[in-house]
Amino acid sequence: MRSLEASLSDHPLAMLRAIAELRDLQLATNVRADVARLLAAALAEPGATAQALEGCPAEVHAAFDALRAAGGHMKVPLFTRVHGELRPVGPGRLAREAVHTQPGSATEALWYRGLIYRAFADLGDGSAEYLYIPDDLDLPALRTGSPPAPALPAPRPAPPITAQAFNALAVDACHLMGALRAEPAPLSGGEVAQDALERLEGALAIHEPGRLQLLLALAGEKGWLRSDRGRRVIDRSAVAAWLKSGLWSQMTALFEAWRGSRAWNDLRHVPSLRADGEPGNDPLLARRGVLGFLGLLEPGAWYGLAELTGWIRQSDPDYQRPDGNYSGWYLRDAGSGRYLSGYEAWDAVDGALARYLVAGPLYWLGAVALDGGPERTPASFRLTPYGHAWLAGSYPPALPRPVQLQVGEDFVVSAHPAAPLMDRFRLLRFTELAQGPYLPGRATRHRITRGSLARARESGIEVRAIMAFLDRATRSKVPSRVAAGLARWEQHGGAVRLLRGAVLRVESAATLAALRADPAIAPLLGEMLSAQAAVVREEQMPALLAALRELGYTAKIE
Repeated sequence: MRSLEASLSDHPLAMLRAIAELRDLQLATNVRADVARLLAAALAEPGATAQALEGCPAEVHAAFDALRAAGGHMKVPLFTRVHGELRPVGPGRLAREAVHTQPGSATEALWYRGLIYRAFADLGDGSAEYLYIPDDLDLPALRTGSPPAPALPAPRPAPPITAQAFNALAVDACHLMGALRAEPAPLSGGEVAQDALERLEGALAIHEPGRLQLLLALAGEKGWLRSDRGRRVIDRSAVAAWLKSGLWSQMTALFEAWRGSRAWNDLRHVPSLRADGEPGNDPLLARRGVLGFLGLLEPGAWYGLAELTGWIRQSDPDYQRPDGNYSGWYLRDAGSGRYLSGYEAWDAVDGALARYLVAGPLYWLGAVALDGGPERTPASFRLTPYGHAWLAGSYPPALPRPVQLQVGEDFVVSAHPAAPLMDRFRLLRFTELAQGPYLPGRATRHRITRGSLARARESGIEVRAIMAFLDRATRSKVPSRVAAGLARWEQHGGAVRLLRGAVLRVESAATLAALRADPAIAPLLGEMLSAQAAVVREEQMPALLAALRELGYTAKIE
């Protein structure tokens, strides 16, 4: 990282003298810059490092070898957690108490011998303080028996029961867009109101904590949603482009949106954690770290989640904390309410996040498969061909062919996950999602009911258009019973209408005629019931009463 002279120049004169004393070097000057230069030349001499390590305990050799094995640099917290702290000692105390002669750890033994130094640097994951070996230090051969780098977890046998989401998240994204198309969601404080969230939750095929919130965040990232007059509405052109894009593109769009999202903070959604305020973490850094580890695993092999987190803790426990600081995020254990702070809480925070990323978003996105059924907490996982392709920047070996819709004699339409999403989106306009247990990979069921047909008619969809769509989407396999039932409903379904509102009655036909001739009042009146009565829709009542008062009419509400 840096040269010996540059590294020594950061030390005060007292520290330079301490190094010289331990290395049996005589100083002929008290000028700090000159001392640093002379020390650098002496420490770089061939054999000088080996000589400095002679007689040191085994743990000092192990610490130096570990730093060399890590590429000559390691974040301070990671190194000192294993090899001991480096106590802060000022020049006065150092000269007065000769702390360098009694090091309290292997780290301090290397520090006071001038074998390691520290500096801030950004090596790709943010600025952090590192301990490092200067580039021009003469290095002896590595001792045999030096600790190897942590080995990859060993694969385990495939479990008897597995779960894979395939494109279930894309299916639910389609359902969410359909629900928002049918009824935009009101906003409260800039976010979707709670009652609207409950309605949108009911539109999803799979109900899991955090799933709806993730979908809303990803839809926002993709530009599928916008705000309009205090409501969250869909951008129809952006949504249509995604729905028409094809299975792999649809899944990849969601994965890339998640991987690059700063709006979605996975740490806030770990079930076992509660945050007081906004944590100070970087969600992109955490995802990049965990995905980097997953990319080293054998595609298709099964691994234990516990082994994965143990491997991460050994290899790079600071994967989401570039500064190695384990305090200040104000996280609580969801069960006990106690604060989780310090490195001792790693498994409860950093380990829990890694497990959540695998068993939550990565499973939902179709990147991993899990062991066990939906009611069991997963203990193992494997990368799917889709997950491997995303991490490798390639394409999966095979994709399912599009599957047509199927209409049953019971007016239930089955939509396989591989059915075109645009067909599913259109299907949602005139059907009701059949609620009940749903397993990813199975077809969703959508009922054609009188109520769903009535809503479709109100939005301008004719039965003939529904029949034409079903005929195309099923390849002309609509049961005759269903076709006949739709035809009957088209003929008689709208014969009865109930209007919410009131009836305007006047004493003479001339009065009603005058009101209907008034340009301000005429648009507020509905159908004529008689020469002296007309329908007034409920939403027109306030405007009509105000207009009548302005024209001098006395209106009596009974």
